[in-house]
Amino acid sequence: MKSKFFPKYTAIISGSITALICLIMNIILIPRIEMNTQGIRCFDMNFPGNYENALKFLDLIGDEGRNIYLFRQIPLDFIYPVFYTVLFVSLIYILTKGKARKILAVFPFILAACDYAENIMSITMLRSGIPSESFYAAASAFTAVKTVIMYLIFAAILVLLIMYIVNRFSKRKKGENEI
Repeated sequence: MKSKFFPKYTAIISGSITALICLIMNIILIPRIEMNTQGIRCFDMNFPGNYENALKFLDLIGDEGRNIYLFRQIPLDFIYPVFYTVLFVSLIYILTKGKARKILAVFPFILAACDYAENIMSITMLRSGIPSESFYAAASAFTAVKTVIMYLIFAAILVLLIMYIVNRFSKRKKGENEI
């Protein structure tokens, strides 16, 4: 008998932790980092990126903002991909079968890899100060790819969820008609 433990409970647990981390980052840490940046967003929230704004952000962030970014936000952002990857893979596992499952399950790992690359590049920019324009362009490219993949995963899971609900409703309706 196949266990349903893995996808259901890992989706609930990882989803809860993902939501908690997201709330901490977006309600507490990011506003404190961006407090003095005149509306310029953090590197990983700045899509599409702009080199001049990145330089201005680095100038305006201040020591407190830089410390929060380096020693609170980014360490939490290194844990975050683990949980959202488990969440997305669990949801994909619940909502699909066969080849579709194998293909779609790759995308959360690509998303996490882009997030990690973006985090490493953010650390480099925060520690070294003024990055070269090409370095910033590469960091911004990871942010762009991460953002697009995240939206594609959300859309795919939403479509799969709708299909799953429709399919279950049709089976239930069909069962009622046979009685």
